[in-house]
Amino acid sequence: MSDQVVNESSKLTQQEVEDKKKLKLLKILWPGSELGGGFQKAFFGTYVTYLLTDVYVLSVVLAGMLQSIQTIVSWVFGPMFGTFLDRFSFKKSKFWPWILIGSTVCYGAYIILFSIPALGVDPKNLAYLAFFMMVVIAISQPIQTVSKSAIYPKISSDPKDRTFLATTQKIGRDGGKVIFGYMVPVMLIYFTATFKGVETSAYAITGLIIGVISLAFFFALAYGLRGSYVEREAMEEEITQEGKKKKIPMTVVLKTVFTNKALLTMFSFMAIHKTYYFFHLNTAAYFFQYYFKDFGKLALFMAAFNLSAVVGVMFGGLWIKAFKDSKRGFVASGICHIIFLGIITFTMKSLSANAFIILICGSSFFAGLLEAFIMPLFAGAADWGAWKYGKRQDGITMSIYSITITTGVLVSTVIRTFLMDRAGYDAAAYAAGEAPSAVVLNTLASMQSTLPFILSIICIAIVAFFYPLNDSKLAEIRDEMKLRKGQV
Repeated sequence: MSDQVVNESSKLTQQEVEDKKKLKLLKILWPGSELGGGFQKAFFGTYVTYLLTDVYVLSVVLAGMLQSIQTIVSWVFGPMFGTFLDRFSFKKSKFWPWILIGSTVCYGAYIILFSIPALGVDPKNLAYLAFFMMVVIAISQPIQTVSKSAIYPKISSDPKDRTFLATTQKIGRDGGKVIFGYMVPVMLIYFTATFKGVETSAYAITGLIIGVISLAFFFALAYGLRGSYVEREAMEEEITQEGKKKKIPMTVVLKTVFTNKALLTMFSFMAIHKTYYFFHLNTAAYFFQYYFKDFGKLALFMAAFNLSAVVGVMFGGLWIKAFKDSKRGFVASGICHIIFLGIITFTMKSLSANAFIILICGSSFFAGLLEAFIMPLFAGAADWGAWKYGKRQDGITMSIYSITITTGVLVSTVIRTFLMDRAGYDAAAYAAGEAPSAVVLNTLASMQSTLPFILSIICIAIVAFFYPLNDSKLAEIRDEMKLRKGQV
């Protein structure tokens, strides 16, 4: 009998050793997948608007409508899949197969979308096929992102590990944007010259290279998850003491979302924050091409904008030590972020391209610093929901994080499309040599200055006044949850 106890104890210890090894591996692979995601965002996410208007030669209104529909589909499907993920499991796993499926379909569709114009057919006649691929992306991308976000609270409940993952995630994501943000314009110019001025071929080959590289990072994450404690514990949570699969009433699902003040606060913040973030990114090509008349500076802007955010997030640990609480540190970094946007707004007319880049990097530095807090604050909301209702529903809860981004994309796209159309933006006329009007130029400038300044004030104030949790309260919640499980 004593030998059996010793053997069981040794087996348990060995399992703990294996779990710690997996934790170390996942602390590399989980943020590493964001590096691949950063590569994708540096090209697919950033250039898709320009692709539709200036390569497919669609009107700015039609391109905006296509992107808006794509975003709405993604926005609706994200929480639907999150709810499904909380209820469904494969035979021996829950997350890694979905990461494989979602990333493969998503990046495959992106590669096709960016390759269609190189087929030799008039791109204007391929709008329907482009729309179909955008819908495929809208459905498959949430499968990838929601599955990845759902495992974040499960990798570790240790606040230090969560901060580390949030920090390295930002470093990976924006590091990827820095690398390819600088390289993409160079690659497009090089491949355009290689294919004797055929821009469509340049977009196709660049998309293929970036798509394959990005996909490899998600395959690595799926491999690391397979057989891990994350998958094992997720499967165990779904089984009752009687060996039956737990059922989650929809009323509990709805309460988890709509009575979670912390979650709703972070949703509001992120939706607004990402709206003006995408103003910066998705109008940058137009802004440098027409406002500063220096498209070559776009590469510097993309690299510097993202690199400054990476540097900013690295100071997250020091910032928390200085302010002693995550929420206080978050608000302080947000105020600094607002100050730089205010300077840009009130000096825009006199700024050179280089001066603008320097100031926007200051703003981006503190926006990056915010990222050290955002995921932990979302995970805190998920912990509160599990504490309040006795069942982790990280699929639906963390899917809110993902749909905040698509919400920002949608709102940003609708506003950008409306403003550019009202201003009279006409890509065909500019290609023929006509100069943009002063109204168009002012509109582009406002989407890099005034609108971000106003929206940043609103979203930071929302967190400052309405996020109800602090580090002390979250520590109490986590301790009580451990007591329930008999761990302490």
